[in-house]
Amino acid sequence: MKKKLYSLLTVISFVTFISCTSSPIPSSNKDLAVVRNPDQTRYSVGDTFSSEGIVVYSIQESKAVTDYSLSLEEGYIFQINDIGKKDVTVSKDGYNSTKFTVEVFNDSQISLGGTYQTTFDFNSFFNQDGLIVYLNNVITTDYASSIKPGTKLTESGKFDVVISIEGIGEAKYEITVNKEKSLFVSSLPTKSTYVQGENFEIEGLIIIDQNDELVTDYDISIQDGEVLKYATTMTITVSKTGYNSATFEIVINEKGGGTIVNKDIIFLYLNDLHGSFIRNNEKSEAGISYISKYIRDTVSVNPDKYIVLSGGDMFQGGYESNETRGAIMIDAMNIIGFDAMVLGNHEFDWGEEYIYSFAEQLDCPIISANTFYSSDQETRPSWLSPYTIIQKGDVKVGIIGAARNNMGSSITGSISNNFYFPQANSYIKSYSDDLRLNHNCDVVVAAFHDEGFDGYNGSPTQYEDLTQISAESGHKYVDAMFFAHDHLRKEGNLNGVPYIESGCNGKNIGVLELNLEGNGVVYTVKNSSTENLWADSECKVKDQDVEALSQKPEYKEIIDLADQVIYTFKNEYTYESKSFTDVACMAMYWYVNNHLDKFDYTTIYLSSHNTGGIRSGVSIGDFTRRDLIKVFPFDNQLSIQTCTRNNINSLKSSTYYATYSESDPVYDSKGYTKAVSITYITESSYAYRYQVDYKNYPFTAKEALVEYLLSGVNDKL
Repeated sequence: MKKKLYSLLTVISFVTFISCTSSPIPSSNKDLAVVRNPDQTRYSVGDTFSSEGIVVYSIQESKAVTDYSLSLEEGYIFQINDIGKKDVTVSKDGYNSTKFTVEVFNDSQISLGGTYQTTFDFNSFFNQDGLIVYLNNVITTDYASSIKPGTKLTESGKFDVVISIEGIGEAKYEITVNKEKSLFVSSLPTKSTYVQGENFEIEGLIIIDQNDELVTDYDISIQDGEVLKYATTMTITVSKTGYNSATFEIVINEKGGGTIVNKDIIFLYLNDLHGSFIRNNEKSEAGISYISKYIRDTVSVNPDKYIVLSGGDMFQGGYESNETRGAIMIDAMNIIGFDAMVLGNHEFDWGEEYIYSFAEQLDCPIISANTFYSSDQETRPSWLSPYTIIQKGDVKVGIIGAARNNMGSSITGSISNNFYFPQANSYIKSYSDDLRLNHNCDVVVAAFHDEGFDGYNGSPTQYEDLTQISAESGHKYVDAMFFAHDHLRKEGNLNGVPYIESGCNGKNIGVLELNLEGNGVVYTVKNSSTENLWADSECKVKDQDVEALSQKPEYKEIIDLADQVIYTFKNEYTYESKSFTDVACMAMYWYVNNHLDKFDYTTIYLSSHNTGGIRSGVSIGDFTRRDLIKVFPFDNQLSIQTCTRNNINSLKSSTYYATYSESDPVYDSKGYTKAVSITYITESSYAYRYQVDYKNYPFTAKEALVEYLLSGVNDKL
């Protein structure tokens, strides 16, 4: 206690001495003095700055000052480039500044923790998932690794992974890369030469691994007993997950003569269903129950003739599907009996984990030949296949899926940045040759989640090279093309290859028929036809199996809330104009400024939303939760933007966005103001035009709209 009192008296004496002996300073400012330094002025890299203990005095006024500012922010974490002595300036308006000195030393320690992988297979990709790096027991991400995540491990053995922080030091851990796993053909099949129409025989084939161990649980590209259709030298692939494949060849000679046989393959096609579970006669949406009854009855007449195909975007957009995250639609699709589904952009709306769930639950594969992880642009997700093969009687059909080039531009950036969507043509050509020559497919079709061309008129010329004859197979690369994405009805024929797109929301069912001719072994397409049926006219009867889904316990409670009224509109809002997008902007603006505690107490002066995020108009009268999902199906999070004056002007002048504000923006000393938008905008590749920076929050624009409408704060809508 005496020591503290002595220190205080010393400070007071020092200040009194200065005030009594200093000469007048020819300035209107008063002088500041640090009469006691902070308790801590010596730091290590990674430590946090604290001004606790500092005493600042006004010399002329002989009093302590507390409302000063420091050039170093409280809580600042010292970095490598701070090593050495560093002046900290103390300032206050109307006062001459002063300073004190802190010193930063490099006596930091790096340590590793967490649960991370240390054993890898040869040719697998290195990752550091679960690795935690500590700097002075504080987690840091500012480090370098001697082996970068995503590196393909092409050498076996033990290796050190060095974790380093420039100017600080390093730590390391050891990984083991197992010996390359490979399959080898130890003995070829007894029979290696065939005639068209004979069955493949696997007898005599022996497969071993890199350790000369017998392998029996392998996959083979052609099954024992499969009919050999094409006169060719066929390459047969033997594979096993995690192993390099082995190959061998058989020769198939041409068979002369034979009776001409005619076959028909008919595709029943749906695209962009967007969760349209229930029937809506006003909008000519048939409803999945009615569509199911029509398709199942049609297929049952001759199952060997029909293939049921989806062009993608099946789940997001309807109340029942959105609220069950696609589960009820998957149940319906499994009842219908889809043979394949193309991956669409809106399958990504709820994140990759949901696509994995779709793939696990669906009874058919999800296909896309040109969808890869962006980390290496060649690894395809485990939940995705490039194609599927459908056997219909003695006709074999290969279906290749494809995404539109750069489909990520139609997906929220934080998700799409993980994926790579190159142009599809080269992949389709390669898989077409493989399907015909190595899998005996009579028919090969390509199904795109892509509009093919703009509008109703024209032809899909960007895919015209797929209608040419392959030098490898001697057949056209594709016998038919299916399109999606822009919600239009299209039918046509390009160089003898039919194509079709079938609207959206269950309004149409596409029928594409291929007439085949063959010798009972191999078939080729001779004629084709296309037709888009109006589903509400053709589908008149409910499927009781699909109807029963709404009574499942896990769905019933959700569906019972579908018709709850959120708001009663006095005005009509059309889809074609920005009008309802304006309502969404008003809601977002109100929501943020009335829930400042959820947004770091950030006042915003402008809100914006893309017009494409509004999918339907709003009529006068009651507006239910089901209506909400049809109009406003997306779950984009709210995002607070830091904007310059130019950014604000760009948002206001954009033809793609609607904006709302109630007063002129207030700009800070750096020329910045705050706005609210959605992640689809702030994470897009064009976002630099509209913001300097942004921060996402765990609240959606849909939540904001619902609360705004329910609050009744605006009774004039």
